[in-house]
Amino acid sequence: MDRDEAQLKNLKALAATGSIPVVHVDDVCRAEIFVAEKESASGRYICSSLSTTVMALARFAAAKYPQYNVQTDCFEGFPEKTRVCYSSEKLTREGFEFKRTNLDEIFGDLVEYGKALGILPH
Repeated sequence: MDRDEAQLKNLKALAATGSIPVVHVDDVCRAEIFVAEKESASGRYICSSLSTTVMALARFAAAKYPQYNVQTDCFEGFPEKTRVCYSSEKLTREGFEFKRTNLDEIFGDLVEYGKALGILPH
């Protein structure tokens, strides 16, 4: 959304895997505290409230935020459906619940933060 070519290159590399795991930063922080305080918690955890594709992500952003003129054509040829799902089952089996589970909730705060930092125009 901010036209950062280096970040776009990173996103395309991640997109080649066929899936982009997405999570709200507040849920990441909550999960960190949750496993730190949970006696039965051990090992590594995946913290992703949803998996999507770069094409779905670009289309969502283009439709929701037309003022940023998000280009979807640069993602042509990337998978339309997720091939891999990064499962947070281990985390949720411990009792953790994500508060934000859709792109609208996650992206809304992300865009507002980008505006506050001056990365995205108002």
